[in-house]
Amino acid sequence: MGASIVMLKKSTWPRAITAGTLVLAAATFLAACGGTESASTGSGTTASSGTSTPSGATDLAALSAVVAKYKQAPTTIPISTPLKQAPAKGKTFVFLQCDVAQCTQLSKAFAAATAAIGWDLKVIPYKSANPATLIAGMEQALQYNPVAVGLTGIPGIAWQSEVPAYEKAGVPIVVGHVGPQAITSTIIANIDDEQSVQTTAEVLADYFIVNSDGKGKILQFQVPDFPILGSFDQAFRAKVQASCPGCSVTQLTGTISEVTSGGSTAAIVSALQRHPEVTWLVTDNGPWVDGLPAALAAAHLNVKIIGGGADVTNETDIKAGTVTAFTGVALNYSAWAMVDAVLRHLEGTPIPASEGLLPLQLFVKGENFAVSESYDEPADYAAQMEKLWHVGA
Repeated sequence: MGASIVMLKKSTWPRAITAGTLVLAAATFLAACGGTESASTGSGTTASSGTSTPSGATDLAALSAVVAKYKQAPTTIPISTPLKQAPAKGKTFVFLQCDVAQCTQLSKAFAAATAAIGWDLKVIPYKSANPATLIAGMEQALQYNPVAVGLTGIPGIAWQSEVPAYEKAGVPIVVGHVGPQAITSTIIANIDDEQSVQTTAEVLADYFIVNSDGKGKILQFQVPDFPILGSFDQAFRAKVQASCPGCSVTQLTGTISEVTSGGSTAAIVSALQRHPEVTWLVTDNGPWVDGLPAALAAAHLNVKIIGGGADVTNETDIKAGTVTAFTGVALNYSAWAMVDAVLRHLEGTPIPASEGLLPLQLFVKGENFAVSESYDEPADYAAQMEKLWHVGA
């Protein structure tokens, strides 16, 4: 019997920064969810199920080794090739800042990264619910004659109309946390790219498989309308299907309005009550399950919670033992990596395949990690980056 996949589609913040910003265009990006049969289950919910046949038995020893590796904090950043020389000073970099807290955090990180190389940072705010302010911001950015412009969390469909103007001006755009994005001569890099997201999902799948002894049943709460989260969702299921013939995944799909209004907790509890055999829960974004441990306790449900994109609440809950395992998002590092990509583009140095990767650690109770809005390991990531840039001490 292969690992089974069941989908519950509920009519009802993605990896950290995308909840507010992706509202602009998320409805255009719907991730595909396959199933061999479907049936109405009431309350506007649709269920479907299907099976796949993995290539062999679960190799718990190999997966355990992967889990053990990622419980440890990384000591080096993903990028290792130095620039040819220190970058010229006096350039201007523009960051378009959305109106959610994570974008404010990114602005602080961009300020530190640009200061390290003697550049000026211009920050242009815009309203997530008003696409016109984003377009206006991109047009305003070109007036500063920038060396590059940074965007985070915003799918290309929301700003594709502005790319020709950037091509004409010769101004590169560097993006991060946007999900799938084609790289061109103008859109030069995507930080926290699909490979990074896939690795995160697979590590969490490995953890689930190992800690359920290869026979766990898990509810996957997902919001694939966010492109970056759809990539996570698919990678998690694919890993479980390929590696654990004794496991099953039940999918519960939430909507943007549901998760941004705090309605995900009730939907998850209801689904778990309908499926008492399910004893695990994975989410593609930590903020979706803030408050869930208390709701599960009130409903007398004993469920292990894991997921990606941990926020401070999730990390605090791990240390308290009320949730089981999460990964964080290296927001500060991602801003430095975006600047690094611009520097390599300017001097004609190839942007390495590892540029889009983020440092990754699996947070579990008993392991050493700091409760923070941004995952900042290795602790000397800025110094390591400055060394590659030939600046700093």
